[in-house]
Amino acid sequence: MSQSPKTGPAPLPDKKKKLFDGLSPWQKALAALPLALLLVGGAIGGALGALAAFTNVKIARTQLSAPLKAAAMLGVGLAAAVVLFVVAGLLSNALNG
Repeated sequence: MSQSPKTGPAPLPDKKKKLFDGLSPWQKALAALPLALLLVGGAIGGALGALAAFTNVKIARTQLSAPLKAAAMLGVGLAAAVVLFVVAGLLSNALNG
């Protein structure tokens, strides 16, 4: 009971593009900065931080100048923090009456 050798092309290795590939170190730092909301806001902070991080990566890949990219990425992180604190306040108010 021998098996016949496999014929045909070999399967190609899976080359997934990583999220931060191609970004400079300062872009990686600013893109990952909103993930710190996970430490402050738990699951809600983590979700908002991840959404902001993905948005920052998209901004980093645009053709904007470096100062505009940095300002926009910091703005996204700040907006995510504001949204987190508004949602936390609303939840606290709703649960505590």
